[in-house]
Amino acid sequence: MLNVHIIMHTHDDVGWLHTVDSYYDMWVREIITSVVSTLMQNENRKFIYVESAFFTKWWEEQTDLTKEYVRRLVNDGRLEFISGGWSMNDEATTHYLAIIDQMTLGLRWLNETFGTCGRPKIGWQIDTFGHSKEQASIFAQMKFDGLFLGRLHYQDKAFRESSKTMELIWKASESLGPEAEIFTGVLPNVYWPPKGFCFDTFCSDDELTEENINYKAHNFISVAQEQAKHYATNNIVMTMGMDFHFRDAAKWFKNMDYLIEYINSLQAVGMKVNMFYSTPTCYLHSLHESNKTWTTMQTDFFPYASGRHEYWTGYFTSRPALKYNARKANSYLQACKQLITLAELEDADTMTLQKAVGVIQHHDGITGTEKQHVADDYSKMLYDGYELCEKAVGKSMRLLLSNDTILPRMDFCEHLNVSHCVFTELTTQFLVVVYNPLAHPVRTYVRLPVSRDGFLIKQVNKRRRSIPAQVIPIPPGIKSLPERTSLATKELIFPVSLPPLGFSLYGVQMSDDYAPEVDIEGFRMPLIVRDTVIQNENLQVVIDGFSGLMKEVVLLQNNQRVPLKQSFYYYEGMPGYRMERASGAYAFNPQHDTAYPLGENITYRVYKGPLVEEVHQFYAPWITQIIRLYKGQNHIEFDWIVGPIPVQDHIGREIITRFDTELENNGVFYTDSNGRETIKRIRDHQETFPWNITEKIAGNYYPVTSWLYLKDEARNLQLSLLPDRSQGGGSIVDGSLELMVHRRLLFDDGYGVNEALNEPGYDGRGLVVRGSHYLTLGSIEDMTPLNKRLAKMRFHTPLLAFSRIPTSNLSRYSLNDFRGLKRRLPHNVHLLTLERLDEADKVLLRLEHFYEVADEPPRTVTVSLNYLFRPFRVIYYQETTLSANEYLYEAERLRWKSVSEDENADFENELGTTARNDLTDIMESGANEASPINESEEDHLRITLKPMQIRTFILKVDYNIHY
Repeated sequence: MLNVHIIMHTHDDVGWLHTVDSYYDMWVREIITSVVSTLMQNENRKFIYVESAFFTKWWEEQTDLTKEYVRRLVNDGRLEFISGGWSMNDEATTHYLAIIDQMTLGLRWLNETFGTCGRPKIGWQIDTFGHSKEQASIFAQMKFDGLFLGRLHYQDKAFRESSKTMELIWKASESLGPEAEIFTGVLPNVYWPPKGFCFDTFCSDDELTEENINYKAHNFISVAQEQAKHYATNNIVMTMGMDFHFRDAAKWFKNMDYLIEYINSLQAVGMKVNMFYSTPTCYLHSLHESNKTWTTMQTDFFPYASGRHEYWTGYFTSRPALKYNARKANSYLQACKQLITLAELEDADTMTLQKAVGVIQHHDGITGTEKQHVADDYSKMLYDGYELCEKAVGKSMRLLLSNDTILPRMDFCEHLNVSHCVFTELTTQFLVVVYNPLAHPVRTYVRLPVSRDGFLIKQVNKRRRSIPAQVIPIPPGIKSLPERTSLATKELIFPVSLPPLGFSLYGVQMSDDYAPEVDIEGFRMPLIVRDTVIQNENLQVVIDGFSGLMKEVVLLQNNQRVPLKQSFYYYEGMPGYRMERASGAYAFNPQHDTAYPLGENITYRVYKGPLVEEVHQFYAPWITQIIRLYKGQNHIEFDWIVGPIPVQDHIGREIITRFDTELENNGVFYTDSNGRETIKRIRDHQETFPWNITEKIAGNYYPVTSWLYLKDEARNLQLSLLPDRSQGGGSIVDGSLELMVHRRLLFDDGYGVNEALNEPGYDGRGLVVRGSHYLTLGSIEDMTPLNKRLAKMRFHTPLLAFSRIPTSNLSRYSLNDFRGLKRRLPHNVHLLTLERLDEADKVLLRLEHFYEVADEPPRTVTVSLNYLFRPFRVIYYQETTLSANEYLYEAERLRWKSVSEDENADFENELGTTARNDLTDIMESGANEASPINESEEDHLRITLKPMQIRTFILKVDYNIHY
């Protein structure tokens, strides 16, 4: 028999053409109500639902009786939740922590509401535009049994169909090995019904009648038999449903009931087709029972292309301001949850921001592929949550200073990204509280907009140490930002030293006794060709005196000189009146394979002082940049402003920053996967299928969430770029790296938005974007750990709060710094999550080993939770899956046979005997029931992590025992 699994489903975008609330009010409420009512009429019917953001909203509106009916449907397996995250998140532009959080939010709600029967075991990424290794790894670590995909490169799909490899074992992490393997299936028709069999109110296909049922049934059988040629077992899957389908569920099920009954009746006359309602879980179990040996894959599914000139790589950069907003909101949320936990704060609202951050991870949210008014709504949701978290952060800080009355008020400057802060500009004396959300000490710099030159800065603790400072003029490009209403003309810069998971306090006071320590070199004149140099202890940047562009970097440790040019360029977006697909919110389709320069001879000014040296470059009225070197740091910062992109000539432009060197990388470069593991990329090459590259630029663009680099093995040099938000980029020619920073296009690309990516910006003249890149350059063995540390610092930026100092004598003012940890964590361990749960004595903790096996020797590291946190003591822990919705000792996964099973044994041999013993300890620790401990039983609170492993725990804590 050919078993045809019918999957009845709806795909409900959490915002796209309409806002989240509009979609719910227009269609989703009606969809869920209609489905529930129809399922109750026939016990053979089944349906799956995915987006928890919508279902929780519907659930809150229901009566107790309706809720009981729904629980019965769930317990009977007739309504099944699949994936279960707050949204169906994008996989290219999302940070891994945001993915974990939004999945945790939805899965924990399902677990609390429906118990074991409501617990999803299948990933359902049917509409995302490409698929990442990290997403697969996350699902595997959540103990999902399988993952189903809808979209992949059209050439890849054709190859897989011809080779019957549409289903496989995805080995998603070289570091984690079998822990990150997951069965993965590609759906036959994205997620749509077969042509002619759509029975929704949106569709125009004929319903089934006595007159047409025989013809339609045989037509359906032909489709099923043709599909079966591409799959490896006698089980195939048919998706029935599409975007916002099933407002009239009765119509769908009535026709499918008829079709199933009729086709199955043909078995009596020898038809070998068996058709029935199913779910992805049931389908997966049928595949598992086949006992087949499956092929494997180790790379990812990027880039995605739907046709020869239809590469969906533009959305890696689309709406760059929204992408930055989403990243910063996620970072702020983590710090907010930490401070609430450390302060034992009651009645704090983090859920508003958690839900907003979860919604914007949607594959038409952070991607920038929604309509403008929807993007505005996303930003409003983030801001509403941000405001509530801000209140909690301020109160937590005051409580952690031992007395809520010492600082009756905390102020925050939300517009420091445009160098605007009323508090620092108008207050002559104030306190700066700088919180470090990392579990490692951090030394960095604070920049505050001010209106004067002279300042006295002291650490406000028992030492009362004086802090050096520097004042630098704010460049015209920043002062002219349309969002900015500040009168500040300068920025105050001073270094801060922050304890792990704690804050330091600094008093700032205006001073009339001040002598400027900044040397200013004038504007470059056409006849002056002398090169300019800025430097610190580690690096030297040489600016060409003729062009004004960076031309060389000198590594001062060994005096190695590396030619390196950086400038801005643009691609012309393909217009909509050509035969090829236009460049738009989704697609990147440049008219030419050439990027045109935006500055060959530019004006610049240089500022040098004791803390930082800067080159302020002026390319055009809409492009400026600061190249910056701080004292003691080993990276170069590029602080750029781009926009509004001119379109008066009716040409859409896609702006890139490009770094050209003489390094030889032979077409090989590297990107991250959602900010975690590194993936090797090869220009014009795909590992899994024979690639006929039809777009030389767009086809070689990949998502860059945290880092992009190339290596010259012969010279032992690595050049890396670290963005402050996700961007598209690659190495289009050898020795070169580029990142796309902004896009302004005049035509829609035809994928459903029906709106050109032409953001109006603050004043309606076009979007202006400010961002930054970190550049690191050095030996290959030094750069990888440096990049991992910088990436953590880029994401978990220090949080600033301000308060008035209630005394006129700053030298006598003293408060204690706060340290959340009694000792720092090992250098390769990151405290990923610290979150207070609803139960007063329960805390959610995630610890992450953030180095890969290739980054350092494949060794494990051990952390003890005993006496680790100062505000509370850990009594015991229970380990859970990554999504914290199931205890680890309860979790089971299906085991699959693959053609490369021997690799699993090789992987364990590489770990060595010690590592295998540690791995055994890890698994056993998850299987033990938790029990209280005494101080002498410290080993019970020891946690071992291997490279790339994240372990999740629910802690029982006692706030009455603190240190």
